Amino acid sequence: MTRATNVLVIVLDALREDAVEPSLEEPGRCFKAKSCISAAPWTLPSCTSLISGLDTTRHRHYWHSDAAVASDLVRCVPAGYSKVGLVNNTVLLPASGLNAGFDRWTHFDDHRQPFERAASLIRRARRRKPLFLLLHSNIAHDYYRRGADAYYDEAFPSAPGEAYMLGDKVIGWSGTTPEERVAAAKTYRASAMKAVAYAREVLDLVRARDDFVSVIVSDHGEGLDYDGARIHHGGRLHDDLLRVPLYFDLPSTIPQSQRSDMAAALASTPVAMTDVLPTVLALAGVASIPSVDGCRIGTAPDGRLVVSEDRRYLYLNDRFRLNVKGRGKNMSRLDREQNELLLGQLAGPPILRSYRSDAAKLIMTCLHSRSGTGTPSDDRRSLLKLGERLLGSPVLFLRGNRMFAFELYDLDGDPTERHNLLAAGGDGVEALRASPWATSVTMPIGDETDDTEVDLPTMLEEAERI
Repeated sequence: MTRATNVLVIVLDALREDAVEPSLEEPGRCFKAKSCISAAPWTLPSCTSLISGLDTTRHRHYWHSDAAVASDLVRCVPAGYSKVGLVNNTVLLPASGLNAGFDRWTHFDDHRQPFERAASLIRRARRRKPLFLLLHSNIAHDYYRRGADAYYDEAFPSAPGEAYMLGDKVIGWSGTTPEERVAAAKTYRASAMKAVAYAREVLDLVRARDDFVSVIVSDHGEGLDYDGARIHHGGRLHDDLLRVPLYFDLPSTIPQSQRSDMAAALASTPVAMTDVLPTVLALAGVASIPSVDGCRIGTAPDGRLVVSEDRRYLYLNDRFRLNVKGRGKNMSRLDREQNELLLGQLAGPPILRSYRSDAAKLIMTCLHSRSGTGTPSDDRRSLLKLGERLLGSPVLFLRGNRMFAFELYDLDGDPTERHNLLAAGGDGVEALRASPWATSVTMPIGDETDDTEVDLPTMLEEAERI
């Protein structure tokens, strides 16, 4: 490092891009990304990508039982730095393995405590012992839990007592009235406002010191659209979950030319979650940054596709969320029974993967039926029934005991991803086969122990469109 610059990374869990009120931007100092795309629609895989710089398609860290993913990016922070993680979600406990490379990693149940500890560390940071601080908050994420009513009453003092916490209904919003759903969304908004307010307090401290390179980002968004069956998070790859806020706050020691370049880069092409830490380290003066999937913002190659993935969850159009290797959290007895029934029909976890360019997005889902549970025609019927329950009006293909589902969206003309361009007929599919994307996008076709990936034309060879 050419200078001992402190580093602060604030992760506001489940904060939608449209939920930052008011904006954290400050002319000449704090710059907002036009578009930042999360690596996954829930916390563990997304934060793994953030810390490691690796795509979810490579690290595949969806369960604590998976091997820990060592972060060469954290380990490249020079000796002498105090590397501290303060987290607010149990999925980020040391069992996650994300604490590797940090000197201290502390989990807090209370929402306020991580910010208080961060403020104390920031005040005590010294040039001879600079600070690399990861601060994670679950305030927006926990809008459905007890305690969020206090944030509601603070945000909307003219309507105290009108918050609605979904509690264990959060996965499917089952049994809620239209009025309760409006109140739940408003409670989320209040919780998000509180998370941003706490983050702003910490930003004020580092701005007063003027020796921190800081970034504020979310790991994923939150679904609030009951009628569209786009609720909660995990199990789907629409932009309400993947498009997240990203801000860079730079000290005056960063030359004006670098500030201008950063502002221009953030305003142009989509930023991948994996780009965040390489960029922060470069701005802080790290001389040698390991090669990872992410890159310094502004240096991505033309035509880059940003990839996101989930293998833990799958949302269906009746608001049921399949949970692989889960413990039934926030699921009723009937939901747990349905979950086991569906998992019994599958040979492995569902694979959801999206690829995104500047203006287009392809979402693919792969379901692999278990052999031997019935006749081949029984297996086919089971896959078809499950395919009918998929979100997004996908185009379906069968290839042996695998089903592939495709959605293609024009993000300029259809930013909320309501109109699958492939659903109208075969021409769209043929255009997809022949598109520049065709050999760039891949999906695995093996079992859980087989990492074989194939491109789109190979995937559709001998496949039957349904």
